[in-house]
Parts: sequence; C-alpha cells; structure tokens
Amino acid sequence: MDLVIRPAAPDELRMASDVMRVALLNARVGDEEWEKWKDGWEQGHLAITAWDGTRCVGHAGAFHFDTLVPGGNWLPTAGVTRVGVLPTHIRRGALTAMMRRLLDDERSDGKVLASLRASESVIYGRFGFGLAGQGISVVVDPRRISSIPGAAGGSFRLVLPEEALEVVPPLYERMNHRAGAIRRPPLLWRRELEAVIDRSKGESIAVHTGEDGVDDGYCHYELKWRDVPLEEGYGLCTLHDLFATSPEVELALWQYMTSLSLVRSISVDNRPVDDLVLLALADVRAYDVKARWDEQWVRLLDVEACLSARTFGDGEPVTIAVDDPWYPDNADTFQVSSDGVKRVIGDADLRAPIAALSATYMGSVQWRDLVKVGRVAASADAAARADRLFAHYPGTWSNTFF
Repeated sequence: MDLVIRPAAPDELRMASDVMRVALLNARVGDEEWEKWKDGWEQGHLAITAWDGTRCVGHAGAFHFDTLVPGGNWLPTAGVTRVGVLPTHIRRGALTAMMRRLLDDERSDGKVLASLRASESVIYGRFGFGLAGQGISVVVDPRRISSIPGAAGGSFRLVLPEEALEVVPPLYERMNHRAGAIRRPPLLWRRELEAVIDRSKGESIAVHTGEDGVDDGYCHYELKWRDVPLEEGYGLCTLHDLFATSPEVELALWQYMTSLSLVRSISVDNRPVDDLVLLALADVRAYDVKARWDEQWVRLLDVEACLSARTFGDGEPVTIAVDDPWYPDNADTFQVSSDGVKRVIGDADLRAPIAALSATYMGSVQWRDLVKVGRVAASADAAARADRLFAHYPGTWSNTFF
C-alpha cells in the first residue's frame, strides 16, 4: 500500500508525537507529559505525517519564527523539527515526501527561509539544506581565570523564578544577536525556562545592569554539587545562555560566571566558533574546546527574497546560477552586488546547487572552499569576489535548539 502524506488532524497529534519519539529513540509520551506539552503541538506548529492505512508511521514538523540575517533584517522562517520515520517504514520515500509537503506548505504560507538542527548530518543536504554555521562545546576552568580585561562595569541581580518569563524574553529581544539568531516563540521560552520557574533544578538567571541603570545582558546557568569525600567536594556549572548588548557586557557576564564560588568547571554545549572571551583570557587553555559540530542548517525557500533581505560587502558584482530541482522559480541567474540583487540573463560567474548557496548565505562559509571541494563550479577569481560580497563578521550563531 502506498503511504499517504498529509497534515495531522488535531486528534492525531499525540499519535504523531509518539511516532517521532520512537523514531528518535525515546519513550512514548505519558498522559501527564502530554497534558503539559500538547500546546506546543497544537499551536504555532505545522505537523506533516505519513500514514500506512490507519497507522501513523512518520512525522515532520516546523515551528514558526523569524531569523536574523546579515545586515539586521529578520526573515519569516520554518524551523524544521520533530522529524522521524518508524523503523518499519524507512527507505520507502516517506521522509522525502514529508519534507517536500512541509516545505511546499511553508512557502505557500510566506516563509522564505527554512532552518533546522540535525540529528544526523547526512540527511538534509539532499533536500537543499546547507551547513551555514558551526558551534563548539567547551569546558572552562574558572580557577585559571583571575580577571577578564575589557569587561563593562555595572551590577548583577538574580531573577526570581516568578519573574523569569516577564524579564528574560523581552531582554533577549534587545541583545546584540549574531546572524542566525532566532526570535524564540513562547513554546521555546517555556522549555528554556521550565526548570527555573518550577524550581526543579539548581538553575539561576543573572541579569547585568549597566552603570546607566539599564539591563543589558543576562546569563542562564545550572549549578550542581559533586559529592566526593566531603572535604574534597566542589561545584559544577552548566551554562545555557549568555547574551549581551555589547562586547563589553558579554565579557562582564563571563567575569561573573568565572567568579562563582566553589565552581571548578563550567560546561557549555554551544558557543560560537569565534567566541570573544577566548581572546580576552591570559590563559587560553582555561577555555578547552571539546567538540566542534554542525549548529545550523539553512535552506533558502525563496532565493530572491532571501538575497534581497541581507546586505553585502564592497566589491565587484558576481552572477550566480542557482540549481534548485524542487522550486523552478529559484533556478535562475542572480547578480549580487553591494547595491542589491537582481535576476539577469547570460553566463554566470558561479554555478551552485541550492544547498551550496544556502550554506554561504549567512556569511560564515566561503565560496572558495566550496569550489575547492567541488560543490560549486567557478574560477578562483569569481569565488574570491563572491566571498568579499558574502563574508560577514561575527560568524553566524543561534544558540537555540528546536
């Protein structure tokens, strides 16, 4: 029997949730947990499902939010998430069919960009997604850090649990975000701050207030005590969020984090590859990079809209012939310059599949590197000119998993 691909009805969402959880090696959702989180399935989320008769066998969903792109514009985005197919139905085209329906529906709804955080890095290139930004996992030894030069003055306060949702999301909106950041929807804030609000873990949020009396940064972290022989016990810290309105405040937040009493290590799952604090440390080995990983995958759903929304550097124009087998209106030749973007007719300087263009879009992946590995056809000169236009500092980074 052929699989049927369609949106899930409201009363089918729990079944879709169970399918996704089993496919991603988790237990099916219990009654109490479903009551707690069902709003996140019912509101602000597109659910595309695969069916074998009356049995749901696959799910691909998307949250809706805006993504910051180079130059400061925010683009309506489909945040692809909760993707999985039951092991009994893999290799039957279910994933491809669900992704095509999902992206088709999101394009029709006005989303010009798609973004995801991949459980497996080999899956999504065939759907036009390109790796646009990486993150690093680090462990910081605060005992090797006495001071951080360049840190802003000011004061700190701890946010009360009942204040968290009132204080933190509006503050996050004012931060000096990098390209690739997203506007977190209520569902993601609820998940992010859950342990602070219900006091289920040793999590705290410290807000920095500048000397002008205005809140200008915050850090969200978790503390645990490691019980070895009592006289040798010490604290462990996990840093979840650290955002600021300026580099000086960012360094002040790090000064706060590395001054926490009794803490011997600060673990952070996700920091930008070009993290500012590393350059401020006298002992760079206090900042130990444990892993580098694919933090952000991007797909341009509307090439012209996406290119027109971001800014470009100075340099000679380049023309890019885009190949997008899913969306013919994207498969055209675009001239890119510091003045903007337009469709043109004629030979192109670069020929790129949509996944390659999507990878370079945020400005952290170089065209010349994609040419070297055979993913883009162009001369070295054309690639260098494209890099001068597309490059963006600082590097792309989101620090939001969904």
